[in-house]
Amino acid sequence: AKVVSTQSTGNVTGTHTVTRFFYPLLKTAAAANSSMPPCAARGAIINISSQLASIANADNSYTVAYRVSKAALNMLTKCTAVDVIKDDVLCVAIHPGWVATDLGGSAAPLSTLDAVVDIAGMIDKCSVDHNGLLIRSGMEVIPY
Repeated sequence: AKVVSTQSTGNVTGTHTVTRFFYPLLKTAAAANSSMPPCAARGAIINISSQLASIANADNSYTVAYRVSKAALNMLTKCTAVDVIKDDVLCVAIHPGWVATDLGGSAAPLSTLDAVVDIAGMIDKCSVDHNGLLIRSGMEVIPY
């Protein structure tokens, strides 16, 4: 239970707190760029999630605490997206892939540099069509 609580604190509570703190700045940026359609360049909240959080695709109990906390992050993403679109701000969850980090391990096929480049490209392509969704490389939607 403590592991689930710790994971949820970082992935959900922390994300919610930071989002609410900085939201006035995003709202101001979106209003200042009202000639643009809702997009990341105008204002967006980008949450880093995981395909492991997909309830629809769950077929094992590997890393339960991580998966549960990321599934909760996906719900936070969706709820936030519904709330902030009224201000023309997007909220999208991105699965970066399996990345060679302390968490991902050295066997992961993606370097951090490749992952960052891919994430930046996805952010650049985000539109209102992606609001509230979990996406991966190539803008593919991952079912919740």
